[in-house]
Amino acid sequence: MSQISVIIPVKNRAALLRKTLDNLLAQSMKPDEIIVVDDHSTDEIKLVIFDYITDCIFLNNKGTGPGAARNLGLSVATGKYIQFFDSDDLMTPRKLEKQFLALESSGLDMAYGPYVQAQETEDGWIQKDVIMQATGFGNSLDLKDWILRGWNSITQACLFRKEFVDKLNPWNEKLITHEDYLYLFQASLLNPGTIHVPEEAVIYRQHGKQSTDMATLSAGRAIDKMEVLTEIRSQLPSVSTDFLTKGLFKGRLAQNYSFLKNNGIDPRRYSGFMETGDFLWEFIYRIYNKQMRNKTGTSWEPMHGVSTSASEFQKIIECLK
Repeated sequence: MSQISVIIPVKNRAALLRKTLDNLLAQSMKPDEIIVVDDHSTDEIKLVIFDYITDCIFLNNKGTGPGAARNLGLSVATGKYIQFFDSDDLMTPRKLEKQFLALESSGLDMAYGPYVQAQETEDGWIQKDVIMQATGFGNSLDLKDWILRGWNSITQACLFRKEFVDKLNPWNEKLITHEDYLYLFQASLLNPGTIHVPEEAVIYRQHGKQSTDMATLSAGRAIDKMEVLTEIRSQLPSVSTDFLTKGLFKGRLAQNYSFLKNNGIDPRRYSGFMETGDFLWEFIYRIYNKQMRNKTGTSWEPMHGVSTSASEFQKIIECLK
């Protein structure tokens, strides 16, 4: 059995994919498999395949979207550990090694660590937001409770034991965005053993193509988020959690419902998931969320483990050189 399999969906990002693959191949612990699943690209992806054919496994997506691509990659992956990654992101040189060693020594199911949004320009990297998950979420609540309250990571910043992944439902193939939030929630219901590894980080790369995609798909993103939240809501009666956590989740659901309504998107298809009390919880959630954000002085609550250190960001960037 190989040790680490990396699964990368890609669509029309051939130029960005090259740097991502070079980054993975330069890891201190080189992945045994890099599985690239092409989601019906129309760009120069064939040139990338030609240049990296000896280093990667290239597949054509049998479905559409990132969920289907990841499911296909998982079906052929042989690694003991699974790294889901995106075609435009980067990681610091010892990310895989550090998280691999943490899981090997602990026997746990999931390692997670810091990530930061940044944009590469001709003059260098520009930090676009705080460093997320610089510290762990703590053990005062279970992972599922943190996720219900709004905690999230990007799966690029995680490493999973494949034995654990094999117990999960497949990735949702209808969603284009927010599919990772649903995937982590489903994972949390199995009460995974988690470990925070702070030494390495992922660069959640921002770029022009991505910004265009986000603007074009803004309505779709809002709808996808509502799809995820209502799916979680449908499971909420069977989830054991405390009163405040359940209420804060209802408030987040109601807030997103109101967002759809206020932005010209008809939310009536989701009205069956709403209760009158949810909108009271929306009010409570807004106050609670503002108080928590005031504690960090950022747009994020303390549970996200944020760091505003410019020097820490520079350390991350220096590692990429």
